[in-house]
Amino acid sequence: MPMNENMKIKPVKGKERIPFHCQLCGACCRHVEDSIMLEPMDIYRLSRFLREQGEAIEGPEDLLAQYTHPDMLADRLPIFLLNTDGPENACVFLKNGRCSVYEARPRVCRMYPFTVVPGDQDRDFLYCLCTERPHHFMGGTVFVKDWFYENFPLDARSFLKEDFESLPTLGKNAVAMGERRLKGLMFQFLFYRYYNYDLDKPFLPQFHANTEELKRLTAVPEGG
Repeated sequence: MPMNENMKIKPVKGKERIPFHCQLCGACCRHVEDSIMLEPMDIYRLSRFLREQGEAIEGPEDLLAQYTHPDMLADRLPIFLLNTDGPENACVFLKNGRCSVYEARPRVCRMYPFTVVPGDQDRDFLYCLCTERPHHFMGGTVFVKDWFYENFPLDARSFLKEDFESLPTLGKNAVAMGERRLKGLMFQFLFYRYYNYDLDKPFLPQFHANTEELKRLTAVPEGG
């Protein structure tokens, strides 16, 4: 599902019931050029899944080289976006009208038609409903709390909570260090953010260690 500045979302509560039924039409996976950003956990999961399917994937670097392209956020943080294919700019993993990596699909796809944003006060997340594709909202209902229980498990919550907490610091550091220093650190940033994962070891401890190293590398010394 596209996750960009044009996405329309509205807050919802866990106890709400939302009209929704997947039409199995694949429309969400089409016209998504430069829209589906992969998070570190997505890259790890997709790499493991494709390796298990027999593809020549030894680590995240192989997945990123074959299926994504780089971009840069406004705060200078590098990201990777899924490639698209064909005249409809369909997700590269859409095969014969179905997701070929469904078990390891990215978080934004897994949670659709919902998403989360950083919470406030004593809440880690705020639940939101994506409303940009109204044809989905017919033919059934979903209970918001149940949807998140099924599609936003504890490991994903732990990852995203730490990511939401660390990204503002990394973005602030990237702006403060200046373009020249950031360019010099770009390889290390990409390495610890996206590449430095052993697919045979648990993700979360590796993500935490990589994030702490990134904070150390990007910290701007006092006095500039």
